[in-house]
Amino acid sequence: MIHPRPGDTFRAVKTAPLLLLLLVPVALAAALPAGADEGCVITPTGIDCSAAGSSTSTGTTPGGADPGLPLRYLATTDHPGGGRCWFWSPTPPGLDSWSTTNDQAILLTLWGLPECPAPEAPAVTVSTEWVVARAWEIFRSFPLAAPHPLLQPPEHGITGLPSYLSTSQPGHLSYGEILPDERRLEVEARVTAALVDWGDGSPVLSYDPAALLPYPAGAARHTYLLKTCSPDYRAGHPSGANCHPTLEAYPVAVTFRWTARYRLGGQWVELGDLDRPAVVSYDVDEVLGVLRP
Repeated sequence: MIHPRPGDTFRAVKTAPLLLLLLVPVALAAALPAGADEGCVITPTGIDCSAAGSSTSTGTTPGGADPGLPLRYLATTDHPGGGRCWFWSPTPPGLDSWSTTNDQAILLTLWGLPECPAPEAPAVTVSTEWVVARAWEIFRSFPLAAPHPLLQPPEHGITGLPSYLSTSQPGHLSYGEILPDERRLEVEARVTAALVDWGDGSPVLSYDPAALLPYPAGAARHTYLLKTCSPDYRAGHPSGANCHPTLEAYPVAVTFRWTARYRLGGQWVELGDLDRPAVVSYDVDEVLGVLRP
């Protein structure tokens, strides 16, 4: 819908043939529903008889429950490059379609002039900040996998011997779309690091995700010095002093660090990181040698 602008008015068009003028009242009368009283008027959205308690209109009409403004006025304007044309408007200036005295002029206008084309969408300015925000939105929508760590030995670690941690590495994720300014935005994410907290107070270490392999090739390995025990064992068993003072199992935390980048048909630009963690409990025992005679 084209709304009126300052200076938009109704201008008379060339007089149509006499036959059209004679047919206008007949056409208007035929359009009204049978039995309608003089309160029925033709509106841009249908025939309104709301004053008589009935209406064939599909839009907003006087007396209707919808408080919105209907397309009531037929106005004309000079469209750039297209000349004089008509459009419906909810506000004046223009020909009031609710007044029967304007019926002939409205039909003549509709017959004599073309409809105004729909206004073009305003040009969209896509700033760098907008692109970065959109790239982050895409990055956060990716199904960023968390690790699924496996430890060896699988059920219980052994003090003084290395335990190995392995996990599968997810593939790269990517997405592309056309922006409102018709440039193509591409976003790509990949796991660039695996952070491992062995749970015993030792420093968190960063590993190449591709190096998290099973024994014996894996790079993520750690040797525990204290076994983990239940509170009863720590308090009542003769070897309770060899246990970790508080833990029944070590909370081994593994985090995939996902790094994203984006581009607009040129060089890749680093975007940032998102972490996806996982934690597994790992019991550690000790093996004691016994002298036999």
